[in-house]
Amino acid sequence: MEISELYYPQVAAQAGSYTFNQGIEVEVYSAKLSCFDWAKIRFTESYRPKISLAKKEPASILLGYNGTLDTVFTGYVAAPYNGGASINEILLKDEMLIMENTMINDTFLDTTPQEMITFILSHAGFSKMKLSSALYPTRRILPIRKQNAVQAINTVNAAWGINVPFFFSGGVFYWGEKPEQKNIYTFEYGINILGLNRTQGIWELETVSAPFVKHSHKIRVIHPQISKEVEVLKVVSTTNDSGFIRTYIYF
Repeated sequence: MEISELYYPQVAAQAGSYTFNQGIEVEVYSAKLSCFDWAKIRFTESYRPKISLAKKEPASILLGYNGTLDTVFTGYVAAPYNGGASINEILLKDEMLIMENTMINDTFLDTTPQEMITFILSHAGFSKMKLSSALYPTRRILPIRKQNAVQAINTVNAAWGINVPFFFSGGVFYWGEKPEQKNIYTFEYGINILGLNRTQGIWELETVSAPFVKHSHKIRVIHPQISKEVEVLKVVSTTNDSGFIRTYIYF
């Protein structure tokens, strides 16, 4: 069991050439059933920097404790931002933003899903991937006409009659695979669980900042209502009105 001392929470954000360590609020969303993660950087009323950011500039958000920060989001600026405008937040999207802006217009011959996805990723500029090793029959011909890379991967799934989840995590593309998990963290009643509610069959666990928990991870929950190891479906990390960082884990 991994034990961490969760004191002195910290947040940092990077967008383009800018780094923000204060005067910001953040929100990060990551879910197993969504192929992309998104995030927002909001500037507080007292801090409205004069900055300019173009779409697709790299961005990241880090959360942590005692000077040790974990990256909870990597991606890109989703829309141009001008600090002189009235809008006080920057919208970010993960690597799927690049996939959505990459067009595929090819005919594939004698191919497998893995071969097609490797080609699609390479065409979008990505080389880090972990694809399922499951065996699928070779398809004689499959045309893809004027689809973006995300649509093309959905077409691959449909062509083979499969529903294989795919997403980016830590800059690596996963198709039918999950990121390696080194530690299983425990959340316990009276220690690091701030709230636990169940709505429409889904549990929502509120805790302090937990940047080390990702969707598809296993966690242990020890609580009078439920005590077992569960798989994480969704993670939302946000700063509240008081400036405290909260992580909401859904399972």
